[in-house]
Amino acid sequence: MLDKELLLYAATLQKEALRVVGVLGVLRLLAQISEPEIVGSAKSGLMVSPDVDIHVHMKEVDIKKVAMLLPVFATMPTIQKVQFNNYRELRRDHRKDRINFPYGYYIGLRSVEPSGEWKIDMWFGERGAIGDFDETELDRLTDEQRLVILRLKDEMKNEKGYKNSAISIDFYKAVLHHGVKNVGEFEEYLKSR
Repeated sequence: MLDKELLLYAATLQKEALRVVGVLGVLRLLAQISEPEIVGSAKSGLMVSPDVDIHVHMKEVDIKKVAMLLPVFATMPTIQKVQFNNYRELRRDHRKDRINFPYGYYIGLRSVEPSGEWKIDMWFGERGAIGDFDETELDRLTDEQRLVILRLKDEMKNEKGYKNSAISIDFYKAVLHHGVKNVGEFEEYLKSR
């Protein structure tokens, strides 16, 4: 994809992400038990796939409150799949692809929309426990850094094993903190972290 096309595609995905979350009423539902916040690529416009991340900050983390949401999500008309994972009480370190996951509960949704299948990832936990990246850094991206991140994410999204070795925050840290500019440098960054 050309740079201009990639930027347009990312903006289109971001607009659709906010529409999907809004139509489903996800933030309104989550606000009944927490302080939800859209984060990552849907917030910053660094999207290359239909994937929305939401951090659900809870003053008192209660698995029962989180679990009560599952049947509500399951009965929404466009929801095809609801998944729950406990990364709070249970060990995460027995699998290398899970060791960097946040300390919290996870609910994942798959929503079938006219624009395709959307993945909505929600992480429940205390503020600070479900993310170690300062999202405000993305507000200060240069145009060049924005394009590098989009190119890397776009080139890597179909790589076998990529999802087991890197998450979006890895792209942000690699470009912002380590000056990574291409896939080769990114792969070296992943090996060294």
